[in-house]
Amino acid sequence: MYPQLTRLRASAMTGIVGAAILASASSAQAQEASAQAESTGGLDEIVVTAQRREERLQDVPIAVTAVSAAALDTAGIDVSRDLPQLVPSVQFSRSGASGLFFVRGVGTTNAAVGEEGANAFYVDGVYLGDLAQTINSFNNIERIEVLKGPQGTLFGRNATGGLVHVVTREPGDELRMDAQVSYANYETVDGKLYVATPVGDNAGIDLALTYRNQDKGWGYNPTIGREIHVENYWGARSKAVVRPSDTVKLTITGDYFKNEDNLGLAWKIKPGVIGTGGVTGPEGQDSTADMYPITRQKIYGTSLTAEVDLGFATLTNIAAYRKARNASDFDVDGGPLPLIRINFVSTSETIQEELRLASNGSGPVSWQAGVFYLRSKATNDSTFTGSAFTSSGVARQYVDAELTTDSYAGFGEVTWKVTPSTQLTGGLRYTQDRRDFDGTSTTYLLNGSALPPAGQPIPKLKYNEWTYRLALRQDLSQDVNLYASVNRGFKAGSYSLQSPTNAPFRPQTIMAYEVGLKSELFQRKLRLNLAAFHYDIDDFQVRSAAVATPGANLILNAATVKVDGIEAEFEAAPVDGLRIFGGATYLDSRFDKFGGPGADFQAPIVYPLPATCPGDRFGTANPGLLGPGPRTGGYVTCFGDASGNATPNSPKFAASLGASYSVPVGDTGKIQATALYSYNDGYYFEPDNVHQQDSFSLFNASLEFWPTETFGISLWGKNLFNKEYIIQDLTTATGTTEALGAPRTYGLDFKMSF
Repeated sequence: MYPQLTRLRASAMTGIVGAAILASASSAQAQEASAQAESTGGLDEIVVTAQRREERLQDVPIAVTAVSAAALDTAGIDVSRDLPQLVPSVQFSRSGASGLFFVRGVGTTNAAVGEEGANAFYVDGVYLGDLAQTINSFNNIERIEVLKGPQGTLFGRNATGGLVHVVTREPGDELRMDAQVSYANYETVDGKLYVATPVGDNAGIDLALTYRNQDKGWGYNPTIGREIHVENYWGARSKAVVRPSDTVKLTITGDYFKNEDNLGLAWKIKPGVIGTGGVTGPEGQDSTADMYPITRQKIYGTSLTAEVDLGFATLTNIAAYRKARNASDFDVDGGPLPLIRINFVSTSETIQEELRLASNGSGPVSWQAGVFYLRSKATNDSTFTGSAFTSSGVARQYVDAELTTDSYAGFGEVTWKVTPSTQLTGGLRYTQDRRDFDGTSTTYLLNGSALPPAGQPIPKLKYNEWTYRLALRQDLSQDVNLYASVNRGFKAGSYSLQSPTNAPFRPQTIMAYEVGLKSELFQRKLRLNLAAFHYDIDDFQVRSAAVATPGANLILNAATVKVDGIEAEFEAAPVDGLRIFGGATYLDSRFDKFGGPGADFQAPIVYPLPATCPGDRFGTANPGLLGPGPRTGGYVTCFGDASGNATPNSPKFAASLGASYSVPVGDTGKIQATALYSYNDGYYFEPDNVHQQDSFSLFNASLEFWPTETFGISLWGKNLFNKEYIIQDLTTATGTTEALGAPRTYGLDFKMSF
């Protein structure tokens, strides 16, 4: 059906094999001078935990991007929202308090509480089961690992597209302090402090504090006379490491984060689109919404990790508790008319326990086995008001919903060195998910009466699923290897806590096939990694646009999705002090079958009013018909065939290119200049491919001066060309609203480190 894509995959795999032959030859030449490699300088070795044990990045048969804290800082990258500028295969959008990650086109557009996402997010081995917790602002990060493709064996939980793992610093045996105070445009003050100290001979503790106060907003709302797009937060995170003996290590962490902002809620009517009442939207960051939007979050948690060296193996136990509370109040339609207002309080609470045994030693066989348990409870209390309801005699609608999930899993993985240069890995995981749902929607009429509450007819769900992984790695030389893998991933079905009367949506499964090349060349002055992949996704979970009920949230299952892609990443250190890095991803992610005759679900397709939907709007695959006369604002949702359309948040092409150059000053000082350019080919927001973000580029730069190794000053700028790009586009029955990414920001940092 797609012969050009078949040729593309074949060409990609041929190219990777060809590149491997060339790389092997180059590596063989480089090995002749390997004795001088250390003295000539080169790239630092990168150690990752992509397979739940410490290994060299180049030895792991998984496509992994590892970004150090220094690289994040000098490139001006926020941990979450700016990560795509360094990792082109990742897309990130913000909706309310939630962060939405897409990896290689796989993700979710559903930001409601209770949704865990299709890409898992971990901090120090602890799974964060709430999308609001993915927006991380702490300053004690050691590195970020982005694992691409399903990670359904060792990590398992909702890692159908990939995984983001934040690894934080550990206190050592010396006193360490890093402090930073920043002042930026929009009257923004930032403060960061990290302190680590030993406690006796066998323990250490650290404390990371972070603070932001933004007094001036990115935009202005003339309807209410207030500035919008502001962010204020503070947080603390601490880690204590105790080694009571040579074979036991205990790590205790705790964190608290409080945030108040409207970066993801200051909706405005999309320019060029007519909203209800004939209202159009303003340009730029401004909005004409009839109220001031706000989200207030409190997030906290604690964990205990115990590691015991048994000699033949290491026993690891991770126990964690996390809780998040979000209170939000916002105008969905984004215009001056009081059409749809949503006020809600949501909570998410999880406990988790993982016990894992991993073999030690360097023999031909290594293995891991473990069990995992997660219990989560999500609640949502929402009130919907506005003239979109009162026009039909409704004063307000109230939603009260609670979802409890119990997930049990057992897993194992074995790696066998068939020969000194050939390695085979096989993994298996069994998961059982149980969901209990209690939710009602109550309609209160203008006359003071209330309609009988409507509830969920299917209050319980249970899923049992096997996932697995097979990977083969072939070393072509000491510094070059090829790998091929097959992975199966699973994401359970669930409910919408925003629309509790909707039928539950089904599980999503993925089969992923990948081949790749990993190489270090020219005395480790160049690291080049390539990958080609194909995904088959069944019952892809996708949010519906412009549902008939204002403010409702409908999740559907697209029948099948196909994804084909090629990606490359490189890092080079051609001369002392210079580092060049970048990557590119070509992606073709499309609905192979979504709607049409015989389909279980028809695809939602919006039409601007006046328009009609022939036949049964929610059953028969009929396109909408535009009515005569001028557009009156708002949409009607018809259901038809979106097969062949691009999936949301999946640009055809994305790339980044950066460079950092450091020059010594005096005995201990330096001057360092860094620049980062990123390009995105654009993407659609909904399955109907009606609204899209066009191609855009972002450019960041910084200049640091450290007269000594203790004190430094940095001048930086992000999005220096002030490009506008949409991070969230929402189509409702009343119109289309959008929220933009950060405009040009710049500032001065004062740093101290000892």
